Amino acid sequence: MKNFIGVLFFAAIVNAFSFSWEVVDEKLQKPMPDWMQKQIEEDLEPFYERGVALEEIELTMREVYEIPSGWFAGLVHFCIRDNQVFVSSLSENLEDVRISHVVEVLNDLARHVSLPNVDFLISLWDSYDHPLYLEKTYCPVFTICKLRHNKKGVLFPEFRHFSYRKRLFDDIVKTNDVCPWKTKIEKAFWRGMTSGWNYTLYDWDLRPRSRLVLLSQLKPDLVDAFFTSAFSLDLEIEEIMQSYHCFTSWEYPTSFVPYKYLVSIDGNTFASNFWWQLLSNSTVLKMDSDYLEWFYKGVLAFEHYVPFSDDLGDFEEKVMWLRSHDGKAFQIAEKASLFAKEHLSNESLVVYFYRLLQAYAALLY
Repeated sequence: MKNFIGVLFFAAIVNAFSFSWEVVDEKLQKPMPDWMQKQIEEDLEPFYERGVALEEIELTMREVYEIPSGWFAGLVHFCIRDNQVFVSSLSENLEDVRISHVVEVLNDLARHVSLPNVDFLISLWDSYDHPLYLEKTYCPVFTICKLRHNKKGVLFPEFRHFSYRKRLFDDIVKTNDVCPWKTKIEKAFWRGMTSGWNYTLYDWDLRPRSRLVLLSQLKPDLVDAFFTSAFSLDLEIEEIMQSYHCFTSWEYPTSFVPYKYLVSIDGNTFASNFWWQLLSNSTVLKMDSDYLEWFYKGVLAFEHYVPFSDDLGDFEEKVMWLRSHDGKAFQIAEKASLFAKEHLSNESLVVYFYRLLQAYAALLY
């Protein structure tokens, strides 16, 4: 791990990134929100007493990759020295957008602020939770998602698809202006892929997403839910699901905003639509889950969203409750949208990452 490959050449495409430095700077001048400080402190707390040594970063990389499946951990070593960014990996293509987009953010930050001199590991997977990996992890590993009791993972925002994310953010805000609450359709709505690990003949209909789609067939007045693509499905399973009319065409998310209730339901790990659903001025029905993202300490059940169980046993009850408490449903949607506008823009993701690096740097020795 001593021979880093410089990635400063990525700076040439940083202009394609979609965030305003003026807004970032404005946010950096403000005190850190309580929820943000608590999340960073909780993630780093297991390392407060003993700190983090460079040798532990190198040892983690080496020992995780000695595990038979260790190469799938997707570990990447980032090094920042004197505002220059370098990366190294034993397994990953350094031009992967999951790497290059992090570098782009760091390079743009380096043009405006002084970055701390740090070394850190990022896992490119959806989460970093394999017990065999964690047993051989001696330092924090940055990850976009982790299970609730994971003490080795440190949550950070995903920077992939930043341009799309910016466009979607702006488009939903505009759609909100022409789609007031009183005109919205009083029904739950969901679209997504067949993610959620392998769907097999004997259990495809037990998956939470399948349960929701099948419930839509039984109670179309309650929920409108369909798969939009057959992700990682065997042909036999796809044909069976097609026979149950589980699929429809993909639509841009602004077409979901006219529904009062939007469903956020886990796939392989976290539900990637949760952030923009919070922005939508619709009430989000979120599946109970132990998977966490970086901003979850800022949102609370029945204040920013309404939870439902992963077996959907209470889903109908929750939709009926929302219908009978329309004023409360509107308050939840409005509070969620205000949070998302303030804290889930691209600029806010950059600010969180910078604050995290500052706190993390204090642990290195």
